[in-house]
Amino acid sequence: MEGASETLSAPRRIALTAEAAIPFGVLFVDQLTKAWVRASMTLNETIPVVGDVVRLTYIHNEGAAFGLSIGQHSSKVFLVLAAIASLLVLYLLLTTPRDGRTQRIALALILGGALGNIIDRVRWSMVVDFIQVGVAGHFWPIFNVADSAVTIGAALLAWTYLFKDRD
Repeated sequence: MEGASETLSAPRRIALTAEAAIPFGVLFVDQLTKAWVRASMTLNETIPVVGDVVRLTYIHNEGAAFGLSIGQHSSKVFLVLAAIASLLVLYLLLTTPRDGRTQRIALALILGGALGNIIDRVRWSMVVDFIQVGVAGHFWPIFNVADSAVTIGAALLAWTYLFKDRD
């Protein structure tokens, strides 16, 4: 029993690993693609990429991911929530044990995506969205690279908790 209490009270080490580069990569690609869209497309312009299944449609999103809105001050509310969530994700990323590599990758993806959209909200009070995917005229809400990273990271994180995956 003594060993168990020592393990519980031992301070957690901060695990700064190669996964720490993931948020910077996501942030770089996200901001690069958004800058390209802003420079080369006009607002509400649509460019087919793979027929009518995948297309680029440039919009401004003042709400959350996939256009979720809570009214007039959505952008400010979501900026504050995203900043708080990012701090929590950063803490989790830095304190996840080394044997939780998949969890660290998932958290790094979430952090990079959140930071990408935070930068947009700070700079323009809205987020640039441009990826549109659909079939037979039914489209998923328009999104961006940051949204994709958050979604993939959240799904991967859920998978690790559901299946107790510890690489």
